[in-house]
Amino acid sequence: MQLSTWIYVSTSRMESAAADAELDRIVTISRMRNASLSVTGALLFTGQQFAQCIEGPEPAICELRTSIMADARHHDVYTLTEGAIHCRHFVAWSLAYAGPATFVSRQVESSLRDAKTGSANAGSYIRLLLQQFAESS
Repeated sequence: MQLSTWIYVSTSRMESAAADAELDRIVTISRMRNASLSVTGALLFTGQQFAQCIEGPEPAICELRTSIMADARHHDVYTLTEGAIHCRHFVAWSLAYAGPATFVSRQVESSLRDAKTGSANAGSYIRLLLQQFAESS
């Protein structure tokens, strides 16, 4: 089975007042859906942006990507990294998430700026940030 990954950053359209409840709903549904699709990964929310890495079978990643791109809660979805991978980085997590992560907002914004200027390292940095977050959760 060919494993694939997609790392993206998007801007949230969620109302601040409803964000906590909506995030709980997103995480609950995503964990179940990801498990059923054999997808693993991690999600960060900065209060303004989502940063997420998902990994698994290529057809499942394509299905989730299509769903996220059509989701009205996201806009300006920007791909940092995508494609085949040799191994999973989030083996134990259908979706690692531990609440809003406003402390990483600057790092996410910096990686997005780097990616838009052509840096190949932006996706790697977000993956590392997400891995460290998942390991500490």
